[in-house]
Amino acid sequence: MNPSLQGYFQAAKAVWEGLPPVTRFGALDQHTLKTYLPQLQRWEDPIINGFYDTLFSHPATRSVFREGERAMREQVLRHWYRRTITGPFNLEYFAWQILVGQVHQTRGISKGQVMVMWGWLTEQIWQLSHISLPIDEADQLTMAWMRLANSIKAMAADERLEAYLQSLEQQSGANPRILQSAAVSWLEEQSKGSNRS
Repeated sequence: MNPSLQGYFQAAKAVWEGLPPVTRFGALDQHTLKTYLPQLQRWEDPIINGFYDTLFSHPATRSVFREGERAMREQVLRHWYRRTITGPFNLEYFAWQILVGQVHQTRGISKGQVMVMWGWLTEQIWQLSHISLPIDEADQLTMAWMRLANSIKAMAADERLEAYLQSLEQQSGANPRILQSAAVSWLEEQSKGSNRS
């Protein structure tokens, strides 16, 4: 899937509007990130280094990278991190996150790998904030980060499913919505069967 820039904006807007407002990243969360920006900036190096140390220490995630690519990838993550901690958190930002998700998919990075590294990032924010801040402030910062992460993951997951369904339709000619409906029916039947046991 290679939508236009307008397509990314429309996809981000559609996903955003489907998320319950209390669960998504909001104005209070933006204020929290702005309040703790100096701390988030200080944590940049340990987060970037730890992120790639983690990826390069495991053969399955290391295999995604080309020889000598780490320095460039670190710079890309550094740019993403700086933009993510400073905002603005507008439709353009979330459309960019959909594009980031598609780049991961194109590179052969599994959704599971993306999700677990989001978890790793959130753990780092939790650990660093609980070392550096009073507990109530650390919790506030961690919760803001978690809502941001969850909003971004929702964008990427939804868009990845749409890309998969479109690819399925292009390759097989089958209507993916019918297949999706059949899969849901099958899962519901399986669920009923397991409830009887």
